[in-house]
Amino acid sequence: MAALPERYGARFVMRKPPVSEGMLHIDLWRFKSMKSGKIYLVDVEVYEKHIYGIKFYLRSQAHLKSRYSYQTNDFEPRRIVLSCIYVMKHYHDTDERSSFAFVGANSEGESVECTKRFRFYRRMMNTYFGRKTFEHLVDEKNSAYLMLRRCEVQRNNLSVKEVEDFFKHIYMLS
Repeated sequence: MAALPERYGARFVMRKPPVSEGMLHIDLWRFKSMKSGKIYLVDVEVYEKHIYGIKFYLRSQAHLKSRYSYQTNDFEPRRIVLSCIYVMKHYHDTDERSSFAFVGANSEGESVECTKRFRFYRRMMNTYFGRKTFEHLVDEKNSAYLMLRRCEVQRNNLSVKEVEDFFKHIYMLS
């Protein structure tokens, strides 16, 4: 994993019960932007087979269904995403079997295919996680991204097709 530049410090808040099948629980994290003063929440959905789904949003948008699509226009996406990557790094460092999944939500008026967020996240994951430890799988049609631990796939603890099908079912991706 590449050295990570400056970010906002995230802290663990609480563990929430699962909301879908195959999910073990949700870990809630938070961090505050020093530039805008806005508070961000990171939901880490913990699934079977050591898979972590990462979702983040502004605390002020938490009640909205479209909270993942909201644009702040604060011009600090790199630092915000790096703060989430540090949360991912926590699970990477504490669970040697960890794999990750996320979707790059579409902005208002944008197609769900290969969204601007997805393209940015893909660049960040390739930069900071590389391809030595993780197999990077993308579904551009749905802006979905999987980072599966190579050792888990090689040990047959994870099947790429099984993980893809599971998340397609959960998020109803076509």
